[in-house]
Amino acid sequence: MEGWTKVFIAADVFQAKLAEDALKQNGIESHIYRGPDPNFPAIGEAELIVPDDKAEAAIGVLQENGFID
Repeated sequence: MEGWTKVFIAADVFQAKLAEDALKQNGIESHIYRGPDPNFPAIGEAELIVPDDKAEAAIGVLQENGFID
């Protein structure tokens, strides 16, 4: 998606939701993009994307909250 940057790949949607919540609490808009299998939306990796201009701040928040190293 143009204008958006992937900042996190979660093992599952639940983990992505937790990371999304941490970003939301810090005022950073984000969206979860799930893999290509619509039959099993809760299974498999999920990517968390943020607006390009918020990517650096989002990575900092995710690091502070232990989602990424």
